Amino acid sequence: MIDPAHAQLLASVPITFETASGGTEHAPFVICAVGGVVTRLVLDSGSEVHLLNRELVDEIGLATDAGEEGTDHSGATMPSWSVEDVGLGLGDAHLILRGVVAIPAPKPFPGWGVGGILSPQHLHPTAVAVIDLVADELLLVEADDGALGAWMAARHPDLEVLVLPRDPAFPTPVVEAAIAPFPSIPTLLNTGGRGTEFAASAVPGLASGNAIRIGGGVSGADVVAASAGRQRLVVAGRELPVASLQVRSTMHDPQGIVGMDVLRGTVLAVAADPSRPVRWQLAALSPG
Repeated sequence: MIDPAHAQLLASVPITFETASGGTEHAPFVICAVGGVVTRLVLDSGSEVHLLNRELVDEIGLATDAGEEGTDHSGATMPSWSVEDVGLGLGDAHLILRGVVAIPAPKPFPGWGVGGILSPQHLHPTAVAVIDLVADELLLVEADDGALGAWMAARHPDLEVLVLPRDPAFPTPVVEAAIAPFPSIPTLLNTGGRGTEFAASAVPGLASGNAIRIGGGVSGADVVAASAGRQRLVVAGRELPVASLQVRSTMHDPQGIVGMDVLRGTVLAVAADPSRPVRWQLAALSPG
């Protein structure tokens, strides 16, 4: 038996869903210090890089270089700038954010007191980011896969841990999943997304009704989808209910996204190294 004590906790910080204006959002935030400036940052496992508002970058005084236009969740493009490395105060831990990209602040961010988006799997080169949406806490844990699994089981002994091979073609936590009874496809476990979305080509004939706006990308462009109602998500032979699956006519790869409608109340552990499996801890499920 592997001793969970072999897992070293490097950092922990509360997760909040409250904005600076007093409202709540679906997205998990952490309050931290970027270059000495305290701000909220979205924890978005679907983001390939750390994104900071251009206004925050200028306030800190970071050097920038013009970059290629980026593409957001809606498929729209926006200007971007590469940013020098910057210090991040995360609880009592002091980290360095590398590979940072600046973008114009998404419209709601200033009012929410949000300075950008963190890619949690890229916070540390070797430690695992544990996004605990049961206890609402972000933790960085240095451990091999065996010790990590033991540590997670000891932390939430009433939950089951699914060990999911990660698709190495993506810098985000993409695993095999399906909407029953359709075949499995590469699917993103996306803490930055409100709902669960699949491309129409992955679930042919399932959507009903007209497409409506279900959200927006960081560029401000609309994301539209048709509802397929209550469905079953199948992962590693287990089933999870999806209260209202959203079906999009077109999507960038991957063609499946699991959002906070399913991830809330679970624990997601992911590392920068794509050869390491994703660990998803959730209530015991019935076989699929």
